[in-house]
Amino acid sequence: MIRYLKNIKYEHKMFLLFLVVHFFVWSLIGLVRVVLPTDSLEGIYWGSLHDFGTPKHPPLAGWITYLTYLPFKTDYSIYALSQAFIIIGLFYVYKIGKLFLNEVQAITAVILLEGCWVYTYITGYYGFNPDVILLLLLPVITYVFYQCMHNNRPSDWIKLGIFVGLAFLNKYQTGMIIIAMAVWAFIYKKETFKNKYFYLSVLIAFIIFLPHLLWLIRYEFFPFLYFDRELTSPAWHNHITAPLIFLVLQFSVIVGVLALFVLMKLVHKSPFKLQENYNKQDASFLLIMGLVPIVIHLLMGTIEGGAMRPRWGFEFWYLFSIMIFYFFPIEVTKKEFDFGLKCGYFAMVVTFIALGTLLAVEKNYRSRYPVAHIYTDLKQAWEAKTDKPMKYIGGYIEWTLPLTIYAPTHPYCILDTFGYKNPWIDEKDLQKTGILIFDRSKEEVIKQTFKSCPYLPEDYNVNPVEYKFKVENAFEQEREYTIYYYIVLGDDK
Repeated sequence: MIRYLKNIKYEHKMFLLFLVVHFFVWSLIGLVRVVLPTDSLEGIYWGSLHDFGTPKHPPLAGWITYLTYLPFKTDYSIYALSQAFIIIGLFYVYKIGKLFLNEVQAITAVILLEGCWVYTYITGYYGFNPDVILLLLLPVITYVFYQCMHNNRPSDWIKLGIFVGLAFLNKYQTGMIIIAMAVWAFIYKKETFKNKYFYLSVLIAFIIFLPHLLWLIRYEFFPFLYFDRELTSPAWHNHITAPLIFLVLQFSVIVGVLALFVLMKLVHKSPFKLQENYNKQDASFLLIMGLVPIVIHLLMGTIEGGAMRPRWGFEFWYLFSIMIFYFFPIEVTKKEFDFGLKCGYFAMVVTFIALGTLLAVEKNYRSRYPVAHIYTDLKQAWEAKTDKPMKYIGGYIEWTLPLTIYAPTHPYCILDTFGYKNPWIDEKDLQKTGILIFDRSKEEVIKQTFKSCPYLPEDYNVNPVEYKFKVENAFEQEREYTIYYYIVLGDDK
């Protein structure tokens, strides 16, 4: 190993060191939190259900999160998992970069992605979720697709089928990269659609996705209601404002990379001149693969008009730094490379300080939820009414999930199935055992009580009880929250 490190080029050594530093810096940032992000808590719980679907996504993220958390039972395992996926994704961005740029340009392009806060902020604020998996799978799919189009090796087609199948088993948005690939192939490689290996790849992807498809059919595709609820809006002006807001917030992801690239240009007096002798197919590959998914999001927002979540598009900017190096070339000598490396570390330090400070000073239940205190109080309230174990809890998911994961008895959490029968709850057992519901207001507690307990008569009287708890930041400053809870006692019959 030592002999190998001595023989590799300076730029490669610095690149490997940068990735190692990036991994440890951004996997440690999450430890400023008291509890895991909601997305990670959801993943652990979804994975513990051992099912082929969840209320929002296909099951892959839940399986991986749960299997990582299970043997260690430590939050750091999830943050390290997140950055492991991101580092592998960055390595494949580098492999893509080498297809269009020289070696040093490709390395520099990846280093400048440190200015894209999706690769840094996401671990501390969202932990591990389907978006993080896409940060790995999208570059892998893009790289393997390029190999399929240019070499037509059966092994590459098999790999493409496997990775596309896994991506679909992770998040439905994979369809957007499939559309981008289909558009490029239709324009430049129409013979692809007559290639037997193409259909082998499709078959492999379908087989991997099939268990989840059967699960969707069984439960009438109810997870799609989540997206329908998010996207649909009755207000006509949302069809204009939603995509515009989405587009503006996408710029927030790439502005850091753009700023670092412009800084390199200015410091080294490189002219801002568009590449003239570019390869049309290569240029189209980068533009279509990099921008078509964003365009599809904008079209969805225009048609549906709902409040589009900006982070739906964030993971699709993995080609941006390669694109700017390709279309606005800069000669990267050792001097320029060292400056680009310093820019990457500068972006890392600035973002680390900003996010670390935010997580330390905020008095937010999402990051500093006092699980032990709340569980003790609610358990005492439960035991004052019944001698049965507190097996089920329901209500606001960001308050119930931490208790499910961290509380010693790990009560079952009632997930929102949008009106459909909950596949993971034994309603007869729930009716026999009872449930504790807590939420943000009396009205929400009443609504959640009837959603969680559909067996209750319409005239059942729900009287929520007020409960207050305090959230303390790293500097012992407090913020008080008021919630309400109600206990539905079990049926002894």
